[in-house]
Amino acid sequence: MAPVITYLLNNAPWIAVIVLAIIGSWKMSKYHAKLEETRNKVENLPCDKHKDDIRDSGQRYDELQRIVSSTNDMVVEINKWLMKFDNDMIDKLAKKASPLKMTPLGEVLFEESSAKKTIDNNIDFLIKELEDINPQTAYDVEEEALSYLLRNMGNEIFADIKQFLYYSPDTIQLKDPASGEDKAVRLSMQSIIKLMSIYLRDLYLKKHPDIV
Repeated sequence: MAPVITYLLNNAPWIAVIVLAIIGSWKMSKYHAKLEETRNKVENLPCDKHKDDIRDSGQRYDELQRIVSSTNDMVVEINKWLMKFDNDMIDKLAKKASPLKMTPLGEVLFEESSAKKTIDNNIDFLIKELEDINPQTAYDVEEEALSYLLRNMGNEIFADIKQFLYYSPDTIQLKDPASGEDKAVRLSMQSIIKLMSIYLRDLYLKKHPDIV
């Protein structure tokens, strides 16, 4: 498996991250199924044995949570590392304007890639997930929105975006509303998710105007 991941990181990094996310989800479901099976079995055991096995099940669950958390953290860090190599492209799509905002060209890609539709169709779910994280400042909201989306690239809600990336060339031409000229845009899941995080941040802050 390691050589495959290495190859994907070098040749198709966004696919590698999705694979890692899927592996993490698979591990979680596998361990969770085993844990539930163990819990069901110990229900009819004698009291002392029951307590010991319940304690053992709890320890397994804690270990499962640690493994999943570690895998998710790795997915986020790999993505953020990849973004550093895509700064020039991301700067074309988003600019620092206190706070970070999409450029007109970024807004075109946001629409064309189905990223806006993805957020809009799942906004209640995404807002609830961020509320569970409970960011305390606008900066935290922006960071947590990005991290959450990066951690969940394997989720089925990204299907339309993946299809867009799969059937598009590495670089596409989009008309920049600001200049009226066609501009080359190099596609990556990371740059699209960056745009999604800005949009999600704004929707979250609109619902929570007390956060500054």
